[in-house]
This record gives sequence, structure tokens and C-alpha cells, in this order.
Amino acid sequence: SFGCASGYVGGGTLSCTSSGAWAQNGSCTAVNCGAPGLPSNANTLSCASGTTYGQSCTYGCAPGWTGGGTLSCTSSGAWAQNGSCTAVNCGAPGLPFNANTPSCVSGTTYGQ
Repeated sequence: SFGCASGYVGGGTLSCTSSGAWAQNGSCTAVNCGAPGLPSNANTLSCASGTTYGQSCTYGCAPGWTGGGTLSCTSSGAWAQNGSCTAVNCGAPGLPFNANTPSCVSGTTYGQ
């Protein structure tokens, strides 16, 4: 009998036949992670190669967010995220003509 390597499921048996050849009953198939969820603040996801062990998906960020990354299907059947989407930082605002010093109480990133 045989089991499957990490990232694969199934198993089976090998039998020596009367003709001297090996006959295989069963097989190992890659773990399927299923459709991944969209990471926080991402708006595009492409899984061109599939959703099984060893495959990866790429994602892009929504407007106002920068970065992106990949999701990789692991041997346990879970998705591992590499990268992230972070809010665009506008930096300190310039002072409008004839204005007092601006107050940026909530910060200088997108949505603030």
C-alpha cells in the first residue's frame, strides 16, 4: 500500500501481477484549497493556474490603496497570504493661499 506526500490526498495499493507488471489501485491528488476570499482592501483576484496545492493567485488593491500580492495554496488546504494593501499616504498637506495652518487630526492617508 502507499500513502500520499504532503499536499496530496488519497492512497492505494500496488500489486505484482502474474505477468510480472505492477498494477496500481488508487492515486494521490493535490489538496484543493477552494476559491480564496478577497484580501482586505483588494478588488481584483486572478487564479489562472487553479486552486490546488502549490498553485497561487495574485491580487491587486482597490482605488486609494497600494500594494498587492499573492495567495498560495498550502499543503494543509489553507490559503497563505503574501503582501497586503495599504492606504495611499498623501503626506502633509500644503497650505492653501491665505489659510491658517491645517489640522490633520485623523491622519494623512486615504479616507482621512
